[in-house]
Amino acid sequence: MIIDGHVHMGKGDFGTLDELKQDMQKAGIDKAVLVPGGMIDVRRMTRYITGVEKPKGDDIPNDVIEHIIHSEPDKFYGFYCVNPHKRREAVIDLENGIQKGFKGLKLAPIVHGFSLASKTVMELADLCGQYNVPFYSHVLFSPGASTKKMAALAKEFPNTNFIIGHMGFGPADVDAMEYAAMYDNLYLETSQGSFAGIKTALETCGSSKLIFGSEFPLYKPISSLMTIRELNCKESDFDNILYKNIQYLLNVK
Repeated sequence: MIIDGHVHMGKGDFGTLDELKQDMQKAGIDKAVLVPGGMIDVRRMTRYITGVEKPKGDDIPNDVIEHIIHSEPDKFYGFYCVNPHKRREAVIDLENGIQKGFKGLKLAPIVHGFSLASKTVMELADLCGQYNVPFYSHVLFSPGASTKKMAALAKEFPNTNFIIGHMGFGPADVDAMEYAAMYDNLYLETSQGSFAGIKTALETCGSSKLIFGSEFPLYKPISSLMTIRELNCKESDFDNILYKNIQYLLNVK
């Protein structure tokens, strides 16, 4: 069993569902966790990171994800995305999303420019704990959305499981690894992670804290999976990374 823990899906023609299915079959991936995509053009990523261009993040394609997870519930799971700047509306929308079958929350600080220490984010984290669904977010090299802020959430809400996307910030976020080792409810998702970074994380926080993800369509799932295969670890470690950890967090089999 292999579950891709991080796949983007939107309304555009870059990274379609048919392309994803073909890539999954080629890589031997059985299931995938879908998050709303298309709010930024990943082919122009550095423009957003440097602030040269502003994302158009008002249209969050949760409806696209909802249609897919209802059409193929045994193959795809969905994370619901909200804009924390919408405050109470964001909390209500997340709760409605969970009740519609979404399995977790996805936040995008690079798109919506919020602080992980905001009151609304705290409310979202608490709601995730109440419903036992994971809280997934990227982190940035900025005070409001840093690895440290994500770790502070894990400490503040011990009943909520948190996933730091892309192994944290940069090619080897040592702080993310050490925080994942420190807090039982903090996990690292591997997409965009370097081989050296993932291997160091395996040694630092163990396979029980790592979740395989590809970041489709920016990366091909087979290439992301190959990085994990090159770890040359025990079969039980591969099982944890490739499906057991995400199954546990989503409460699925």
